[in-house]
Amino acid sequence: MRVELTVWLVHHAPARLRGLGVSEELLHRVRLLGVTGLDRWEDPLWPGHRY
Repeated sequence: MRVELTVWLVHHAPARLRGLGVSEELLHRVRLLGVTGLDRWEDPLWPGHRY
C-alpha cells in the first residue's frame, strides 16, 4: 500500500498542490518521494545535502 500511495502522490499531488499555491519546497519534497537509491541522497534538493 505504501508504494501505491507514493506513486499516487508523485504523479497526482503536485498539480493539486500547485493549485493550492503551496511552496516550491513542499513540491520538491513530494518529488523526492519518487526518487530511489543513491539518486535520492545525492539530489541537491534533499534536506541536508552538502555541495
